Amino acid sequence: MAIEREERFEMSGLSRRFPLLVQFEFHPASKAAAAAAEYLHEVLNADPAVPGLQIPTTFTPDDGSGEPPEPAVATEADRVLVVLLADDQLAVAARKSTKNGMTWGEYATQLRSLTEAAGHRFMPVQLTENAWPIDKRLDDTNFLRAWAIDGVEERHKFIARRLVHLLIRRLRPRPDNEDAPPATIFLSHTKMDLEHEPRVVKTLLSHLTASQPEKMWFDSGDISTGSRFAREIEQGVQDSALLAIVTDSYSSRSWCRKEVLLAKHYQRPVVIVDAVQERETRRFPYSGNTPVIRWKPNDAQGVVDLLLREVLRHAYAEESLKQRKHEGDLILPAGPELVTIVHYCKEEEQPVILYPDPPLGPEELEVLERTGVRVETPLQRHALKHDLRSRNLTVALSVSGAEDLGRYGLRTVHLDSILLDLSRYLLVAGVRLAYGGHLGSDGYTLRLADLVRDPIVEQLRGTSSTDQAVPELVTYLPWPMLASVRDEARLGPLVEMLRCDRPSDIDEAIDPSFVAAPDVEIPSDTALHRFAWSRGLTSMREHQTKELSARVVVGGKLGRPDTPYMGRMPGVLEEALLGIRAQRPVYLVGAFGGCARLVFDALDGIERVELTSAYHQALPHAPELKALYADRSVAWDEFENIAAELKACGISGLKNGLSVEENRELATSRSAERIVELILHGLQQCSQPAAAGGTE
Repeated sequence: MAIEREERFEMSGLSRRFPLLVQFEFHPASKAAAAAAEYLHEVLNADPAVPGLQIPTTFTPDDGSGEPPEPAVATEADRVLVVLLADDQLAVAARKSTKNGMTWGEYATQLRSLTEAAGHRFMPVQLTENAWPIDKRLDDTNFLRAWAIDGVEERHKFIARRLVHLLIRRLRPRPDNEDAPPATIFLSHTKMDLEHEPRVVKTLLSHLTASQPEKMWFDSGDISTGSRFAREIEQGVQDSALLAIVTDSYSSRSWCRKEVLLAKHYQRPVVIVDAVQERETRRFPYSGNTPVIRWKPNDAQGVVDLLLREVLRHAYAEESLKQRKHEGDLILPAGPELVTIVHYCKEEEQPVILYPDPPLGPEELEVLERTGVRVETPLQRHALKHDLRSRNLTVALSVSGAEDLGRYGLRTVHLDSILLDLSRYLLVAGVRLAYGGHLGSDGYTLRLADLVRDPIVEQLRGTSSTDQAVPELVTYLPWPMLASVRDEARLGPLVEMLRCDRPSDIDEAIDPSFVAAPDVEIPSDTALHRFAWSRGLTSMREHQTKELSARVVVGGKLGRPDTPYMGRMPGVLEEALLGIRAQRPVYLVGAFGGCARLVFDALDGIERVELTSAYHQALPHAPELKALYADRSVAWDEFENIAAELKACGISGLKNGLSVEENRELATSRSAERIVELILHGLQQCSQPAAAGGTE
C-alpha cells in the first residue's frame, strides 16, 4: 500500500512556515543514495549549539515494502527543493511494476511535475553512470552528473556545492537568470603580500577563473581606493560576500579595514581566510564574529564553499527572522557586535535588534547592554512571553527512538534535534524537566544534563547564582537499573537522580538475584528476568505519574523482534497511557512517529496493528510473561482493550488545555517553536500541580 503523505506535510494555517525545505528522494534500498542524503542533511544542519545552518529536510517515506509512496511535495515551506538521488537501484526499480500499480519511474516523473506545478525547484542527481534518465519522460531533464566525480567524499562535496548554490538562488532569486552565480565574492586583500608565499590571492583567483563559467568576483587589488566596493553595496548589490584574506600585513592597511567595516555595516556575509605566516602586530578587532578558515594551498574550493554556506546562512536567517519580527525591529542575520549596533545608539527611537538563535553569552550581552540598544533572539522572546517559573511545573519527557520514523520521511537526527529544541524551549520558559532512562552515552539523559548546564539556558531562565544549585532536571532510575556514584556525579548539581525502590511483589524468593539493591546487572534473557524488569519499569512510571504536571510524548519504540522493549508494553506507550488515565495533561507530538503517533491514532479511532496482541507475540518470552502476570495475580492489559479505551477517550478527552484542532496540529507539526507554543498554551489553560517523568 502506498504511504499516505498528507500527514507528513500537513501543517495548520496557524503554523509558521519554514522559509525553505529540502526534500531528498531516493529508492529506500539504496545505501549509497541514503548516505548521500544524510551527508547533505549534515551540510545543511550545523550544531544547534552554535550559530549555523538549520534548514529542515525530509527523506523519502519508507514503510519497508520497497514500493513507491504517494508522490507529494512538502507544503510546510515557502520554498522547496526536491533532490532526486538517482542510482542503479532506482534505475532498475523504475521499470518494474509494483503492487500499488506505480513504478518508481512514474514516481520520479510525478514528483517533477508536482514540484514545478507548485513553483518549486527539482534537482535530479545522477549518482551512477546508468542512472539517467530513469524514465523516458525525464529525457529532457538535465541531471547533475555526480557519478563523473571520483571518490565518494568528493562526489558528496560536489553535490553539496550545487545544492547550496540552488538554495541561495531560491532565497535570493534573480528572475532574469535563475541559474546565475549564487553570490558576488569580494576578495579583500593587501597588494603587499601578493607575491609573498603562500600567494593565497593568486591561487584563489586561478581557482575561480578555472571553476566558474562567468566572473563572480571583485578583486580589491584592481580598486585603488576601495571606493568601488562601497559604491556597489550602497547601490544595492544584494549578493556581495566578503572574503578577507588576512596575511601578515592585512590589518595594517586602512582600505582593508574599511572593506571589513563596510561589509559589517551593510550586514554582508564575511569569511576570514587566515593566511598569517609569521605574526600580526595587531589583528583588526572588527574582523571578529565571523567564520575563520585556515589557509591550505590545496583547498581553495573549501574556502569558496565556506563562504557560500555563510551566504546561505545569512539568507535563511534573514527570511526566518522576518516571520518573527515585531514592528520597529531591525533584523541582523548574524550575532550583533558593537560595530553593527553602534550606529543606533544615538537615535531617539532605538530599534530592537533581532538576531538568530542561540543568544549571545552573558559576558557579551553585558558589553552590548552599555550601548543602550536592546538585542534579542526569538528564543529570548519566547522566554519572556512564556514565563512559567512561578507555577513550579515539572514536565516529563517521554522520548525514544521510533522504528517507523522512516515512514514519515525522517531519521534519528531529526528526532534528536527536536528533543533538544523542545527541551531548550521548555527550560527557558521556567519549566523543570523530568526524564527516566539509562545513563549510557547513547541515551538522552546525558544530553539533557549537558543542556541544563548551558550558561545561555541558565541566563534565559533567570536562575539566580547562589551557593546551592537548584536542580532543573530530575531523572528517574527504575529498579533494577544500575547507576554508580560516579554516574550520579557526572550528571552534575543541576540534575537530581531519584532511585526507585524495588516493587513490593518482587523479592529474592522469586529469584536470588532480585535483591533490593543489585550490584550486578540483571539481564532480560528469560521470561522471569523480563517480568522483574517489567514490574520495576511500571512501578517507576506509576511513581512519575503521581507527581508530574504534564507529559510530552515524542517518538517511542513500538517494539519489534529486532528492537524489543523490556517492560510489559512499549515504555512510551505505558507512560502516555498512565498519564491519560490519571487525567494529567499529555501532549502528543506525532510527526515523528512511534508511540506518540500510535496513541494519537488510537484516540482518533484509527486501527493500528501495533495495538493488537498478535503483533507483540513475536517478542522474546511474550507468552511466558503473560503467564507470569496471571500466576502472580498482576493486572494484564490486553492491547485490544487499550485500543478500545483510547478510542472511547477520543482526542476531545485529552485533559491538556488544547482543542481538538490544536491537538491535531500538535500531532503533525515539525516546527519546534510552534510545538512548544501549543504545549505552553495548553499548560496555561490547565491547573494541575507540579511534576516529573520519562523513559527511553
